[in-house]
This record gives sequence, C-alpha cells and structure tokens, in this order.
Amino acid sequence: MRERFYFWKRKSGYVTPLIAIVTIVTVSLALIGGAYAWWYYDIKVPAEKKRLHQLALRKQQADLAAIASFYKKSLAGVGIPQAIDILAEVRRNTLSVSALGLAIKSVSFECDTLSCAFGFKLQRGAILTLPVINFFGKTYPASIPVKREKDKAPVNDFEYTRAALPYKESRLLKEWQSNRTLSLHSCNEIISYVNSYNSLLKSDKSEKTLVNGVITYKSYPASSVKDKEKALAGQLKVRGLRSAAWEMQINDESHLFYARATEINAQIALYKQAYRDAFLIRKIESNDKGIKISGGLVCKA
Repeated sequence: MRERFYFWKRKSGYVTPLIAIVTIVTVSLALIGGAYAWWYYDIKVPAEKKRLHQLALRKQQADLAAIASFYKKSLAGVGIPQAIDILAEVRRNTLSVSALGLAIKSVSFECDTLSCAFGFKLQRGAILTLPVINFFGKTYPASIPVKREKDKAPVNDFEYTRAALPYKESRLLKEWQSNRTLSLHSCNEIISYVNSYNSLLKSDKSEKTLVNGVITYKSYPASSVKDKEKALAGQLKVRGLRSAAWEMQINDESHLFYARATEINAQIALYKQAYRDAFLIRKIESNDKGIKISGGLVCKA
C-alpha cells in the first residue's frame, strides 16, 4: 500500500532527479515571471506614465511661457498719442535750455519705453552752465560726463539721463494682461495700407531722394508661437497675433522753417497714420539726419 501511495518515488525513497529539476525550474520560472509581471505592471508602467505626464506638463508650461513672452514683447511700447506727447516734451525742454542764452552747438536725445536722455554740446569757449529741466512734471539736474582714462573726450558737455516717462504699458498690453479680446486689424489690411502710404509719399520724389516719414519694415508680420497657440487652444485664447518691426526717418529741415521743427514734423508724420493703434513706438532718437522713430506693428492673421 505504501508503494502505491508514494508511486512518484523510487523504491529507495529518492525523487527522480529529472522530475525534481523540472519542478524546480518550473517553480522558479513561475516566480520570476510573476515578479517581472508585478514589477512591469505595478512599477514600470505607472512610473513611465508619470514620466511622460511630467514631460508633457513641462512642455505645456514651456509653451505657455513662450507664448506669454512673445505677446509681452510684441505689445511693448507706447502708442502714437503718447509718442506725440513725448516729442512735444522733448522739444519744449531743448528749446527751454537753448533759450537760456547758452552757446549750444548741438543737441541729442534718445527715448525708449521707460525714459529719455538728453545731451548738449557747447560752442568752444562757452561758459558751462548746468540748468535744471522739467520733464513731464519732474525736475532733473544736469550732469557732466566723466572722462575715463584712455577714453576720447565726452561727446556732450552736459547731459540729462533717466528722465522718466509717465507711461508704463500700452493699451493693448493691458488688454492682454486682463485677458480681454485684443482689438487688432487684419495683417493684410495693415500691409496694404503701409504700401499705399509709402507710395503716396514717394510719388512726387525721385528714387534718390530720401522721403520724410516713409515706413520701412525691418521685419514683416509673423509669429514664433502660432503652432503652440493652436496646440493649446483649450488652455488659452487663440488671438492670432502677428508682430512686425518698422522704423521711420524724419529729416532735419529746421533751416527751412524754425528751430526744432524736426520734432513737429515727426509729430505730424505719426498723427496722420490711419491705423494708429497698430503702431507701438519703442524708440525715438536723434541722429545726424534728424529723428528716427522705431517700434513694432501688431495685427492678426
């Protein structure tokens, strides 16, 4: 009876070696397979899903940041009405200094979106006087440029720096920051207008004549984030903003009219623009020809 019950053993009482080995291998493989399945489905797969989710989240955050950066940069600047006021204040202050009887040889200025700087060069032998200017209701004392060792003589005899502008943000930038709908014109409409405007100015001039107030594109309307906007349509408003860079040169014709007439000509050139809200001015500066105005132009696709 015992031999029948232990039929799987030899009469000597030992397990058949082959059967034992197969049993051990089978059990081992089962344990290994189970352990691998547990590791794969309970550890690796969730970890991979979490990694891919984090990568997608980081990409989304990076794309949102890129879009915000593009809009903030594109909508930076002052509007045409504010630029006209800046030119008026520049002219008023330069004339006020000149009216003090100083033997001024040349005047230069440069304004960005935050402040303006002025430089005055006196005639040789003139007595140096340092008047105070009043720029948009705030007073600024003059300073004398410091000549550093090995430097050339300072360009200016006295100057004013960081004369603050009262404008912080453009209307369009405020609208975007408030998540409101942007009032933008069609890019095709803007480009067509600029081409017609330039053609009208050049119609009475020869090709070799430099025309006052011509709008020169430095770059055409484009967007570096249009694909990102489309991909994130459910996360933000797709406004389709396009941004271009432009500049305008106003020649100095004061000898034909009166002192500091260039600022007035620049004001007129800006005032007569049909699409004022599309132009954002970021820099107004004097140069050897007169005044150069530069900035951005915004529209929608």
